[in-house]
Amino acid sequence: MSTADILNELSRLTPSERRQVARRLAELDHGSIDLQSRGIDGAGAAELRWLLSQFADDWDSPEMTPYDTYDAAKSTM
Repeated sequence: MSTADILNELSRLTPSERRQVARRLAELDHGSIDLQSRGIDGAGAAELRWLLSQFADDWDSPEMTPYDTYDAAKSTM
């Protein structure tokens, strides 16, 4: 889904849905996500952290650098 698609969809949301989107974007902007509000407790968070850590070496490798700016590069094509 492109940025334009998302912006088009925003106009179709109810005010409550737009507030929810804004709240989630704010969480992303601050680098934190309220896991408890998504039903993830401490044990679940630890398990999730462990599962994601299995990909850390691949994700942090220099070969993945192009994906850091993929959306911006794609929009200029």
